[in-house]
Amino acid sequence: MLARTVAAVSCLAMISDCGSSGATSDAAAARDASDFGCAGSAACTGGAVCCAMPGAATTFGCAAPASCTTGDQITCDGPDGCSGSTPVCCGVDVPDGTGTFPKCGIQAIGTSCTSAAACPTQLGTTCSDTSKVVLCHAAADCTDSTYNKCCTFASGGASLTFCTNANTAALGGATCH
Repeated sequence: MLARTVAAVSCLAMISDCGSSGATSDAAAARDASDFGCAGSAACTGGAVCCAMPGAATTFGCAAPASCTTGDQITCDGPDGCSGSTPVCCGVDVPDGTGTFPKCGIQAIGTSCTSAAACPTQLGTTCSDTSKVVLCHAAADCTDSTYNKCCTFASGGASLTFCTNANTAALGGATCH
């Protein structure tokens, strides 16, 4: 489980530097496009969204919303980009069922503002399990009684900060804030 989490973290970490100005929710529409860039580059402008493009090598770039499926859109990097009825930035990694765990193919990977109830933390344990994490910047962002630590996981030069529990953080060598 932890190995796939770290692998998913690597992919999600790439998108944690992504952003868009062409948001589809009220919360995302209210945020400034300059809040975060797309895969280490500048923020997307002109209505484009940061888009994950899964494949043999998953890439990221700005694209027209109609050209990027909702599940591959990167619309937040933490709760500061979300508000109202969708206050949580949810990172979702959907494997495509191929590969050998923890090195699974990716069907979709993205982030979006949602309700806490719609983003229960789930760390996949097979190449068919979807992983969901709540992205955070500080411990106060983690309101779930079980996943109440805001910790940064690093893998292969990439990192991702999300709400987790102390056990997972310790096993994954995370730094908690």
